[in-house]
Amino acid sequence: MSSQLASQTALVTGAGRGIGQAVAAALAKAGSDLVLVARSAGELEETRRHVEAQGRRAWAIPADVAHLEAVRRAVAQGLNQFGKLDVLVNCAGRQPPIGPLWENDPDDWVRTIEVNLLGTFHCIQAVLPGMIARRQGKIINFSGGGATGPRPNFSAYAASKAAIVRLTETLAEEL
Repeated sequence: MSSQLASQTALVTGAGRGIGQAVAAALAKAGSDLVLVARSAGELEETRRHVEAQGRRAWAIPADVAHLEAVRRAVAQGLNQFGKLDVLVNCAGRQPPIGPLWENDPDDWVRTIEVNLLGTFHCIQAVLPGMIARRQGKIINFSGGGATGPRPNFSAYAASKAAIVRLTETLAEEL
């Protein structure tokens, strides 16, 4: 991580565990303050303690990125706490349902699209006005192996992650 991240404020989704937790730890080590978002308050609290142990400030906000109003509230709380958001890292995601598409539960399939793709969209849309107004900001979207080629038995995951790549490319052109 670059020293350019010192004194930056980053919002990381999926920050309670896995890649999101690792990204939050790396950003803290690089000198960033963190807005930590995930569904699990207990896991977020653990990440918050780890970030603060590195001498950085952290604000943990339990929220489901699949729900637009929850994302808007989380972004508003982060802005209220830190005054700005310089970086958005979209790590929140899920893989289920697992198995042949024709055997997948439709509600579970849609839930994966809601978390992975719509969650990414909700977060981007919520932070962009401030970034545009300040004429600065960075957005990092995780797409995963589902975006690089077919992923049998993970159709919802693969479709959502491929869509994130195109969303990211399109947003880059718009900005």
